[in-house]
Amino acid sequence: MRKVHKYNIVKDYIKSKIKNGEFLPDEKIPNESEISDILGVSSTTVKKAMTELVNEGLIYRKKGKGSYVRNIKDAQKLSAKNLVVLLLSTQNVNDSSFTRIILGMQRFLTSKGYSLIVENPKDPQEELQTINKHIGGNIAGFIIYSSDPQQSIDNYIYLRSIDMPFVLLDRAVEYYPSNFVACNNHDGAFSAVQYLIELQHKRIGFVADRFYLSSEKERFDGYCDAMRFASLEIDDDLLFLDSPVDYDRLEKQIKNRSITALFVVNDLKALELINVLTDRGIQIPGDVSVMGFDDYESSKLAHIPLSTVRQHFEEEGYYSAKILLEAAAGTGIQYNRVLIGTQLVIRSSTAILS
Repeated sequence: MRKVHKYNIVKDYIKSKIKNGEFLPDEKIPNESEISDILGVSSTTVKKAMTELVNEGLIYRKKGKGSYVRNIKDAQKLSAKNLVVLLLSTQNVNDSSFTRIILGMQRFLTSKGYSLIVENPKDPQEELQTINKHIGGNIAGFIIYSSDPQQSIDNYIYLRSIDMPFVLLDRAVEYYPSNFVACNNHDGAFSAVQYLIELQHKRIGFVADRFYLSSEKERFDGYCDAMRFASLEIDDDLLFLDSPVDYDRLEKQIKNRSITALFVVNDLKALELINVLTDRGIQIPGDVSVMGFDDYESSKLAHIPLSTVRQHFEEEGYYSAKILLEAAAGTGIQYNRVLIGTQLVIRSSTAILS
């Protein structure tokens, strides 16, 4: 005979009251202590049941006030699957890293009975339109990978004003607190630059792509700290923060040996840099070592396989979904910030300074 968990008894009790009309839409239901007394179960059991009912979309919580019946007109919606929306604001939606992020999200969400909707808004305005399209549906919340979080802050303020949970993925607004999941950009960059220093490089350049992103600034901070930790000077000649890259200046500095290695803020920019430099007759890694960040699938398949810092994209997706559902359940914990560790991957684009 299958064991019946006590929290399921609590769930069935509340569901039956809702279906029978004894607990009406937007009506406050008995608190955890009262339900505990009625059913003769522990408050821990009631709390677990209530959390699951929030996740299933049957009840919602008001901070400091209690739990209420969600306003569902059609009784069939009681058994409908909950949905999470991923707003993926990027032009490279077919990149394998995003596939891995989505797989991580689905791994967690499906285990909890949720489904994932993926949307691809191109800018903050389209992002807001997409949000409004889903508001009012059976949406638990949003996971947001924004092309520029600073430009999307009004959307985050709007979501918070309507008590809609959201988690920012990979990049965040520096001055606006939010639930956030990313890799450990600073320490990953530090380890990459430290490795180049171990290869006897002292003149290590930094190449940015979109320096307005928090993730790139964190990697820059990691680069700077690794250089300072080794008592190496950081001067403006080493820094390429503007886009596009000034390849004439970079080529000149490589040829006169004022730069012997480069830490590039992401793999796509690193692969572009390698192609441009080799077309100009510069040998990689003979004339300059190149280190990237991300470990895209294309990085190991390039004509010069790229040394890089590996992000664990699937884990980032998994934890972003986990934090979102915890926020939707009303745990009371605010502004989780989860950083996933990175891994140094050494290939052919780096070598000891000769």
